[in-house]
Amino acid sequence: MTTLSTVSDYKQELGALKPHDEVQYSEYVQDFLFLATCGHGYLVVPKDSEHAATAKKICEYGYKGQLAYYLEEDCELSEFLEKIK
Repeated sequence: MTTLSTVSDYKQELGALKPHDEVQYSEYVQDFLFLATCGHGYLVVPKDSEHAATAKKICEYGYKGQLAYYLEEDCELSEFLEKIK
């Protein structure tokens, strides 16, 4: 789950990284925040997470913010969840 930052902080950061596509809703997937826009969904892996290094290696299509890695749902999310099992 998110630790130091709030859900609002992550929504705001993703909004700044992707200003043309606002966050529509959020939910939790295996203890990680999932943010959905009208175009895509992103798994939020905070940079203070024990799994941040894994997210950093995987993050090619998503976004790398100051607070977190935003892993794109179509390919990065499932790869990440598989690797942290």
